[in-house]
Amino acid sequence: MKRILFLLLYNLFIPIFLIISIPGYLIKMKRRGGFGTGLSERFGIYRRRRDKEPTGGLYVHAVSVGEVFIALKFIREWSKTHSEPIVLATSTATGHQIIRDAALPNVRPLYSPLDLPGLPGRCLKRFKPRAVVLIEAELWPNFAEVCHRRRIPMLMLNARLSPRSERRYRKIRGVTALLFSRLNDLGAQNDNDRNRFAGIGVNPDIVTVTGSIKFDVLGDTPQGERADFRTILDRLRGHRPVVLAASTHSGEEALIATAIRTAGACPLIVPRHAERRATVVADLQAAGFTPILRTGGDLPEELPDNACYVADTTGELRDWTNLADAVIIGKSFLAKGGQNPVEAIAARIPVITGPDMSNFEDLVKLLEQAGGIRRCTADTLAETVKSVLADTAATHRQTDAAYAALHVHSGATRRSVELVETRY
Repeated sequence: MKRILFLLLYNLFIPIFLIISIPGYLIKMKRRGGFGTGLSERFGIYRRRRDKEPTGGLYVHAVSVGEVFIALKFIREWSKTHSEPIVLATSTATGHQIIRDAALPNVRPLYSPLDLPGLPGRCLKRFKPRAVVLIEAELWPNFAEVCHRRRIPMLMLNARLSPRSERRYRKIRGVTALLFSRLNDLGAQNDNDRNRFAGIGVNPDIVTVTGSIKFDVLGDTPQGERADFRTILDRLRGHRPVVLAASTHSGEEALIATAIRTAGACPLIVPRHAERRATVVADLQAAGFTPILRTGGDLPEELPDNACYVADTTGELRDWTNLADAVIIGKSFLAKGGQNPVEAIAARIPVITGPDMSNFEDLVKLLEQAGGIRRCTADTLAETVKSVLADTAATHRQTDAAYAALHVHSGATRRSVELVETRY
């Protein structure tokens, strides 16, 4: 009865929510090139004939760009021992483009259906998956109910829950317990995540600690250096080191770029949301920089001394990270939670963060205990950057310690594959 009442209330309010949010969503998709790529699939309208669709394989659901990369990593490992087709669903145009660019064999890029009555069932009837894999914590009530009714095993991989999210979910523990009860298995990143999920009503018996797929970087094939990116940075840097500000949020671009300049280095900014470019440019100009946008084309013949390069694109952060001399993590100075430092650690680049890394509390604690990361305030950022760049021996010790600390997650991708195999 509780479940029926919950679904009834949910399906009364979800159309209202979508009516309010869809116009903004469509505008964002237009800006990001989503139109003409099959966006109608979100509304249950498919351009392919049903008999041409892949069926009987795995359905993987990822939303953000980061989750798509995790999904692709999982799929590459899965495909070493499985040849069945895979549907990889996302809700964003950028994620969809990344899937298409990856061009993995037997992988069908899909826009995930909106969670309105009828649409999840239409989607699952079309692809007839043997199992559904959700990346991290993306779980929708109607989709979960259809999986349950159709007896399709549903697993959540790479699942994590920050202390802040746990506190929010505890307030609606009854609802979260109902929703998560439709999961067959949950692969948590660590013991703390397992305990937090139990705290919001998830059955501990379905939770297995598999580690983080994203943090499982030690066995990855090193990514090749982008020669075109190297050429850009060599022109910009002169004789200075390059410091990358990664996934910055509002106001952080000017703050971090100023600190980098004060430390005698060349600033490279990769904003979290590329569509913020106009605001980023205005803030940097107000701080005395001449911003140069990657989307603006080639570098000018004459580079001003106050140039600040802004990589206002999506999906290229890892390429820029590989070429930096140090990386400063955004969302940790003027916003809350921080961004993921793992790509820099995997590339053996020293990492500096602001005071608030609460979204990655367990990871940062592990790195701090190993001496693998530097945290500072906005006031001490310039001095911290200067110290990291000046003391080569200490910096090497930091990057080696951070890299070694990630061994706790080594093999997480294979363990996640094995968890899915138990239900497949």
